[in-house]
Amino acid sequence: MSAYVPPHKRGKPQASSASNDSAAPSQGLGRLSLGGGGGGARDRGRWDAPRDRPDRGRYGAGGATASRYGRYGAGAAAAPRGEPPPNPYENPPDQGAARDRYVSAYDAAQQDHYGESVAGVEDDRAQFAKLIGFSRHRREKLGHRRVSGDDSGRRKRQSAPRAFGTNDHGRGLEFGEDLKGGKRVDEEDGMVYEMADGSGVFFCDRFRRYKFFCGACGLGLLKELVGVNAILLKRNKELFVGDKESQAKQRAEGYALYEEKPNLRRRGTEIGTWSDREYSLPGFQWMYLRMKSWQRFTETWACLERCAHAGLFDSGGCLYEAERVVSIGGGPGYELLAYDYFREYWASQDRSQWRASVQLPRNKPHAFASLDLQPSWREYVDLLGYGFAQWDVHQPDLEALLQGTAGVVCLLSNIMCYCTDEATADLFYALLTTHKCAAIVANERGAEQGILPKLERRGAVVVKLLDNTVVGRDDRQFIVLPPGHAPLTGVPLAEDADRVFPNVPYEEKKGVRRV
Repeated sequence: MSAYVPPHKRGKPQASSASNDSAAPSQGLGRLSLGGGGGGARDRGRWDAPRDRPDRGRYGAGGATASRYGRYGAGAAAAPRGEPPPNPYENPPDQGAARDRYVSAYDAAQQDHYGESVAGVEDDRAQFAKLIGFSRHRREKLGHRRVSGDDSGRRKRQSAPRAFGTNDHGRGLEFGEDLKGGKRVDEEDGMVYEMADGSGVFFCDRFRRYKFFCGACGLGLLKELVGVNAILLKRNKELFVGDKESQAKQRAEGYALYEEKPNLRRRGTEIGTWSDREYSLPGFQWMYLRMKSWQRFTETWACLERCAHAGLFDSGGCLYEAERVVSIGGGPGYELLAYDYFREYWASQDRSQWRASVQLPRNKPHAFASLDLQPSWREYVDLLGYGFAQWDVHQPDLEALLQGTAGVVCLLSNIMCYCTDEATADLFYALLTTHKCAAIVANERGAEQGILPKLERRGAVVVKLLDNTVVGRDDRQFIVLPPGHAPLTGVPLAEDADRVFPNVPYEEKKGVRRV
């Protein structure tokens, strides 16, 4: 294997044409009609005050009257005439009042845009197609995209995906459209395709704009993940309560929460993309499982692969020898599944011929465990055959994490927006020292992770796994090791390093090869 060479020095042309999807709209949703006649006064995003309702279930989610949504959001009352409506992408709900139901522009969409009834909705795939269709209408016809809500006037760095990759890939595929030259692997949403040469192409976004690539091994993994998702989504369907109409309303609510992310604009006590309550809703989980599974599994695999090239999955390496792996903020457990299969893959005699074989449950409740604040994720982790504990990083239960085991590996996946403070740095450092954890492996979204200098000041060994020489600092994937650990070699990856998912995460603007 050759030594690492920064991508911009490898004699390859730089990717051009920056994404055309970065500009925030200057015109608010409240000043635009959704179609038909003058729907602007109803184009709103808010949480409605609660009404009397039956018990909301085991985790406080999804009661029969818990949502105001229809097939793609129906039944919202219009705003009083002359009242300026809030933009669902710009205006957070009032935090001074009790809130229960999220009301979005999708409520106006049912009559104004589609003019259809929500009665008798049974097919959730058809509902998903309608929701996707209206999302396109908002983006392409009305120019509605989320804005940051930061009016300070400060110049901000691009988000990590736009800074390092995701050059313009076009508008993506329509819901029923298939990738040219590819055979659809998952019939439900068309997120994975098998190409004529046996390779694979997959997507992680709703509009199927951004292509990710893999060979036969990666395609085999994704085929198995399709089967896993079918099992988890079957359980998700069983968690809905109420009649079919009510279930359709709950799914539409979940879709709107997934797209509009109102928690980012509330400026309340809960930090993060979605609130704990939003995570608990079966309708939201319906979206999360079908969309986030691809990203969380493949990004974790790619992160572990970089660690493996540094020798940590070789015999005697701390990641290979770990008797217990916990995923902090692990949700339904996709990171654990990736680790479980990756260790088998790396230890196989011929990796080029290795293929995953999913047999659930995996029956490894001690070896792998998801620790998450939201208890309803247990429903899915149990199906995988892993352990689960309700866990708060701000009030850590170390017994639940360690279970009397030394050399525990902690996985972090997109949780550092919740906890980049000195107390968290103290916790992580104590895990690596006092409690003898082997490593903390992280896959994050932000380009700059504030926790890293805090850990370095305490003496922990921080290794960034992605190139930092071409377009600036890139902390999206890193590993933290105990003080005194020997330096790692082999990362960032050399150009000729084998990678199952070669362009995960995106690094197009660094000149990293995609296939």
